[in-house]
Parts: sequence; C-alpha cells; structure tokens
Amino acid sequence: MRKRDPIKTYDARWEVSDFGDGEVLRLFEATFGYARLIEVDTLVFARDARLGCARVMEIGIDAAVKAGFRVLACFDPISTPLSYFIAMQTARDYPNTMGLSITASHNPRQYIGIKYTVPGVVAIGYDCGPMGGLTKVKELYHDKSYVQTYGEGGTLRIIGHPAEEYIQYTMKLAGIKPGSLNGMKLVLDTFNGSAGPELYQALTRCGAEVYPIRLVPNGDFPTGSPNPTSQNKMDPALQLAIQKNADLVLGIDGDGDRIVFGDQQGIFSAGFVMIPILKSILEKEKQTVRYKILYDPKVNPLALARWTEQNTEPILFRNGHSQIKGHMKAIGALAGAEESGHFYHKLPIGELQVSGENSLYTVLLFLQAIHNQKEILHQVRSMQDQIYTSGEFNYFYPDDQIRDSALNAIIQFFETQNAELTTKSEDGIELEGTVVYKGVRKMNGIITLEKEWYSAYVRTATNEKGIIRSYISSSDAKYGEKIKSGIIQLLANEFGGVEVE
Repeated sequence: MRKRDPIKTYDARWEVSDFGDGEVLRLFEATFGYARLIEVDTLVFARDARLGCARVMEIGIDAAVKAGFRVLACFDPISTPLSYFIAMQTARDYPNTMGLSITASHNPRQYIGIKYTVPGVVAIGYDCGPMGGLTKVKELYHDKSYVQTYGEGGTLRIIGHPAEEYIQYTMKLAGIKPGSLNGMKLVLDTFNGSAGPELYQALTRCGAEVYPIRLVPNGDFPTGSPNPTSQNKMDPALQLAIQKNADLVLGIDGDGDRIVFGDQQGIFSAGFVMIPILKSILEKEKQTVRYKILYDPKVNPLALARWTEQNTEPILFRNGHSQIKGHMKAIGALAGAEESGHFYHKLPIGELQVSGENSLYTVLLFLQAIHNQKEILHQVRSMQDQIYTSGEFNYFYPDDQIRDSALNAIIQFFETQNAELTTKSEDGIELEGTVVYKGVRKMNGIITLEKEWYSAYVRTATNEKGIIRSYISSSDAKYGEKIKSGIIQLLANEFGGVEVE
C-alpha cells in the first residue's frame, strides 16, 4: 500500500479535505527537520488569498516558533513572486533563510499547498535542491523515528504589506519610470487571485490605462479555477478588449506566477511573448556574448528561431519550475520560459543573484518593448497566426501496460516520419518524455526551419495514473492537424484511450 503524503514533484500540494491538522503539522515538522540539516535559521512565511491558507499558515508559524526559528510572516494575501521578493530581502540580513509560500497556484479552490525556497532563494522540488530537496522532506515525513525537537529562542516578526517596495524595485530593474507607458490600453484579468492589486497599482503608476476583471482577491474563486491557460478562460478579457479597443490583454493565475499575453484577436504562445521580453532585457545588457535562455519542450521552433536572431542560445530543458530555476543558476542562463505561461529571470538584489519569477518584471519588459516599437506587436501576431498549436491533449488508460504500449506506438509513428527524437537535453538531462522535431535544424546555437516543420512532446503524466499527454506545434494548421489525427488514431481508436482534461 502506497504511503500517503502531500509532496508532489514541484511543491507540496493537496486538497484541504485530504489531510487534517496533524498531517499538516507533520509536514511542517519534516520541513523544519530538513531546514536544520541545511543550516537554516530563519523562515519567511507568506500566503495568497486561497481559503485554506490561514489554517495552514497558523499551524506552520506556531510550530516554527516553538522549534526555535527566527520567523518573519506576511499575513496579507500576496502573490508568490512577491513572497520570493520578501525572501530575497530577508536573505540580505539572514543568509540562511528558507521561504514558505502557502498557495496552490492555479488549482481549484479546494486545494492548498506550499512552495519552498532554501538559502540563496533557490527553489526546491522533488529530487531537486540540497540533499534532494523535497525528497528529503518526504523521507522525514514518513520516518517514524524522526521527532521534531522543540526548544526556546524562537521569535515572530510580522511584515507589513510589501507591495510598494516590490513595485519600486521592479520598475527600477526594468528601467521604467512613472508615466513611461502612457497611451497603452490594457485589459487585466487576475482571476480573483492575489497578484491583482500589485499589478494594477504598478501598471497604472507606469501610465497604462488598465481595465481590470476579477481584480479583488477572493479565495472562493467564484468563476472557477484561477488558470488563464485553460481553454476559454480568457474569453471575457478578450471580449472586453474589443469593447474598449485595448492594445493588449494580460491574464495571471491565482498566485501570480503564470501569465498569458494577447491582443483583441487572441492569446499568444509564450515562446512568441519572449521575443519582446528578450529585446527589453538585451538592450540593458552590456556584454556581446550569446546569452543562454532556457525553454521547455512545448515552446514552438519558430519562436526559438527568432530568439537566436537576438544573440541568444536557446537551451532545451524539461518541465518543472524548481528544476528550471536550478538549471538556470547552474549554467548562468539569463532567462527562461515554459509554454504554460511561466517566465524566469536573473534577479539581483544587493550582491545576491536569484534565478526565479517576478511576474511584474515580465509584464513590464513585454510592455516596454511594445510601447517603444509598436510594430513588434504586429510581428508577434503575424507569427502567432502563421503557426499551429494543438494545446495539450490527454488520454487515459486504466491499465499502465496498455498506456505504455500506446506511448510506444506513438514513438514508432514519429520514427516512420523520419523525425528526430530525443529523451535528453543537450546536457544529458532526462526530459521526462520524448521531444520530436521534423524540419527543424539546430547548429552552433542557431535554429533554422524548413518550409514544413513540426515539433511534438509526448509523455506519461507525472502526478496522475494512466495518462498520456501530447502537444504539437507545426508550420501550418493542415500539417499540424494531420499529425494530431495520426496520434489520436493510435491513442483513441487502436488502444481505446479516453480523452480527459
């Protein structure tokens, strides 16, 4: 029988009804045991607006103070990137700081969880971080011989709402002054998550005319899961953009670290969004080296080819927020992007350099490039209209043997097309799936495309049993639909899979 615990690949996450107070306390005890092993002496607690946050935070803070840690806590609902900023500020005075952000990101309202950073404001996940990161936390959670030691000396200091410092820091980092975005009209949909007030305050200060939707933080999430990348979720924002004749549409998830960008015609792929972002970043960089930029297997090749035209070298890496940030730091990458709407940057604060998320910085860099050269927006729209993307389509199998047979059949399908298949990055790191390219060439860091090309990423689900996930991008819709139909013929018809979300 599998032992139950709330630890997942990238963080801890569970439905509120799944684990009681005792099990949540045990998670914190295991966390603090891990913290001691890596010499943490300071803990920073933050939370978003999610309904389950308050109880989890109370259990964690009480246990942390009793365990003798120096504890700093922000009780106001804030975004996860802002919680990272607090950890960055704290780390200047207390280098051995661990950050604990209580959130469940874009999940439905009944979920809750914790995102972790360790000294250096380094994100950890399963098999990722000092001593294995959350792998070690899980080990301690199940170790019956491990007992949390309690002592004296713990302290608690409450942090006032840090949005103003965050906004000032980020505007300075982006090189944007108040009023710099005068004339821009934006629709901002924050899905009743915690990032809304931060973004609205900053964007209006920068001079943009902002039309907000679902701006007030509300952990009930009355219109459903706070995920802007889900199908049709951004439709209200797109409709308002047409009504107001807005230039751009922005959507951000419940904890503020997943962003989508679009115009009146629809949402852009994250790979294309990176083109103006990179332009803004590189204009500030003094060196002439070819900068490394990480991307996940779903970023389309046309976008990657345009990245290389901006003196960057795209580096393929697997999905995983903690893992990507760790690899960015390891190889000195300047930025990174996942097609799921996650963007990563090298963020300095004092002498500390952090590889992580700052959603306001991402947004300001994008808007800055568009404001300075409006034709860039037309170029992004033209590229978006040119290519085909399938979105992720998923099929379920009650038997893992059938699932694996179906997956092998898909691999054989691509092999018959003489496509290039890989399961590892150029650094030899497992991609946790198969990446497929046809008509795509990469030589000396430069990507070129044939007239007809496609890319694909197929894998078994990380956290759900019996599911195959597939994603395709291609040079045009007819070609892409042909490839997708061939895959679905195998998944659904030959192996009897059932399509699921």
